[in-house]
Amino acid sequence: MIIETAGGTIPFLCHVFLILFGGFFGLNLTFSKDFTKSFGFDSVQASYMGRPLGFMMLGVVIMLIATLFQVGGFNSTKEIITVMFIFTSMAFIYNMCLYLKILSTHNDQPHELKNALRPLIPLVVIIIRALTV
Repeated sequence: MIIETAGGTIPFLCHVFLILFGGFFGLNLTFSKDFTKSFGFDSVQASYMGRPLGFMMLGVVIMLIATLFQVGGFNSTKEIITVMFIFTSMAFIYNMCLYLKILSTHNDQPHELKNALRPLIPLVVIIIRALTV
């Protein structure tokens, strides 16, 4: 029944993947002090900067869970997926600008390609979900 309401098997799997991916990053940004170091942000302020972003991501994940199980009358994921699409698109463009040195980094160190490609993972999943619904 949940798979039918999600639009089929592939949209359901994409939905579950976005919940797991967003939950992982949201929990790590919120509670892990060393998680921002993997992105090249070594200062203590960066770990505190990531907390509001982590809480925002956890809010999106909670809304994805509510729409998956249709809790409280939430049954349309189009708005949530659109917000995630815009956020991941902008993050990918910004990170590619840092990697290609169009924009300068905060510490004048080169931006790693793996950090530039991370937003591309949920972006591709969102595009696959949009094409299969």
